[in-house]
Amino acid sequence: MSSQMDQQKMAQFDRSPYDGLAVSFSDAYETSPVPPLGAMRAQMASWKGPATKDVWPWVYLNRMIGANAAEGNPLTNVPYFQRFQGLDLDGKAGAQKDFLENWRNALQLARRTGVPGIVCDLEFYNNYQAYDLAELARMTALSRPGVLDSLRELGARMADTAAKEYPDATLWFLFTGFTRADYRTVEGRPYYLAATYIAEGLLDEIRQRHLRLRILSGGEVGLGYCHASVEDLRQSIEKRAAVFAPLLQKYIGILELAGTMTLWSDRAAKKNWVVQGACGSSSAADAEDLIPYMELLFRSYRYNWIYGSPNGGYLAFDPASAPRFDAAIARAKDLAFGAPGSQRGF
Repeated sequence: MSSQMDQQKMAQFDRSPYDGLAVSFSDAYETSPVPPLGAMRAQMASWKGPATKDVWPWVYLNRMIGANAAEGNPLTNVPYFQRFQGLDLDGKAGAQKDFLENWRNALQLARRTGVPGIVCDLEFYNNYQAYDLAELARMTALSRPGVLDSLRELGARMADTAAKEYPDATLWFLFTGFTRADYRTVEGRPYYLAATYIAEGLLDEIRQRHLRLRILSGGEVGLGYCHASVEDLRQSIEKRAAVFAPLLQKYIGILELAGTMTLWSDRAAKKNWVVQGACGSSSAADAEDLIPYMELLFRSYRYNWIYGSPNGGYLAFDPASAPRFDAAIARAKDLAFGAPGSQRGF
């Protein structure tokens, strides 16, 4: 969050082996007016020095996701998210307009500050049931074909805006969901996550209009943040590559796979989601044990997202916490490439 950044934290991050940092100027649940470009630049100037690494603006689709009371998320208990259901696909609630304004301003900021692009999170934090096309159709009172068309049209608008504001931008999506081809089967037909059709519409627009934009599919869904073993990670990378092979061919020169992972200091530091699933069962006991995992990730993908979560005891801006993780990441990069600075990504 940009509001939590300052010069001291950025100085600590500048000492890290990372190439860049994703920063959101409006969080996933923000409902206040969209911050204008000037305000974002001023905020960044207050903590970003001339030698600071790339700061990629981060935007959330959740701005245009309606609340679902059944999920019990108190952060959605505000009028803004309760005035429409599912997604604001028709734009009548104004939430789609706000999201697209955030998207446009982030692209303008990235271009003017000389960073490669922006990060976009398509997660439906407000309403996970809306991932289901049949449920989303019910919520929006649209037909399933109508929902699909609207999602793809939104993606196309995002592509057109990006091409106008930053023609050579790299758009890093934390996930696209193409590995979930059968997320739901309705009347014998499999459907992706609803969010995937937004990515599909965006990719199709880039291909059809021969735009210069590049898309990174980050792997939050197809790869995940944790693996039981290095071999398990290797198999996941291979399976993901096989699923994406026809898409990479279809969108050749446009779509690229990126990696993702989270880190932890030791088992005792794990809490919440980091003690669950593959994160909880991973053979890696601590940050040092995660070095071979990162080495494999860095060898496999040109861009990589490291999720620095306090749920693993990783505080990337804290001088008492960060150096140990920085050393592990730097060691993994050296093992993967033989020299620092040869890998771009977070």
